[in-house]
Amino acid sequence: MLSSESKRLIGLDLGSRSVKLVELSGTRPDFELESIAFASVEGDDPVAGYTQAIRSVLETGGVCTRRVATSVCGSHVAVRSFRFPKLSTAELEGAVFYEGSQVIAFDIDDAYVDHTVLTELSEDEEMTEVLFVAVRKENVDARTKLVEESGLEPRIVGVDALVLLEALLLEEGLPETVAVIDIGSRSSSIGVTKRGAAPFVRDIEIAGSSFTEAIASSLGISMAEAESVKLSDSRRLPAIVGAIEDATRRLVSEVRRSLVYYQTREHGSNVDAIFICGGCSQLPGLPESISDATGISVKRWSPLRRVKVSDEKFDRNAVRELEPAMSLAAALAMQRDGN
Repeated sequence: MLSSESKRLIGLDLGSRSVKLVELSGTRPDFELESIAFASVEGDDPVAGYTQAIRSVLETGGVCTRRVATSVCGSHVAVRSFRFPKLSTAELEGAVFYEGSQVIAFDIDDAYVDHTVLTELSEDEEMTEVLFVAVRKENVDARTKLVEESGLEPRIVGVDALVLLEALLLEEGLPETVAVIDIGSRSSSIGVTKRGAAPFVRDIEIAGSSFTEAIASSLGISMAEAESVKLSDSRRLPAIVGAIEDATRRLVSEVRRSLVYYQTREHGSNVDAIFICGGCSQLPGLPESISDATGISVKRWSPLRRVKVSDEKFDRNAVRELEPAMSLAAALAMQRDGN
């Protein structure tokens, strides 16, 4: 846990189609909402689109700091766990770097790497478990450049699923093993963790755009119209449910495969509960479909639900409507910078 002296950060979620901003005051686990804003990324030039969207959320949010936490996901991110016999700090760093270079799908020299020890080195510990993360430098550099050119200071670059798992573990009364699924626009991130053990992370390329395309094709409407009715048009609900049936089946299948792999890796350890977030977590019937396929309880969740919202500053109902889409930004805003 970071100390109460740590400095607050803006949570900045740079999605494929939008930018989301959340700023929180307070310390873990007690937070209060200070700023919240959302802007679409417009135009054909992605750099200009992101720059304008970031400028827009900064103006709307009225932030009190320029220090930013953001995150990445996708095929350019690798999260692995290793177990080693007890080693010195220098030996452990060398072992982690070597093992990491053998299992990632890109050159480790072109990546930023980090690791953390999950089990304490002591006389009683025969093995040390380490969490290893590698991200291609070009992806991190592109993200931090956008932040810097907007007059902000990037302080933390995390991994989507790990950031969300950390926020989820602040909740009270959780079972021993939990999963979080963030359904974004272009990809969905899955994170599973058992308290005290290494988390499992996987990204899949079935997400909001898959459902939008299915609705547009089935109903014969434009992508823009399909996007607008995807979550909100109750008059077309039966047609929408039918249109997204195949995409839902594919997403659920990938989720189930991920959980089966986790159980195999953890020697039969079962996932006790699944929490879904992201804008497309509101799709009709999605929690039920995942629950039916996995036999596991599924709940819609957002870190914002545990955040105090002042009625004097915000329209509480408007904030609640934003909760699913702002989940990652809120989880990022719960990070604290100790430097």
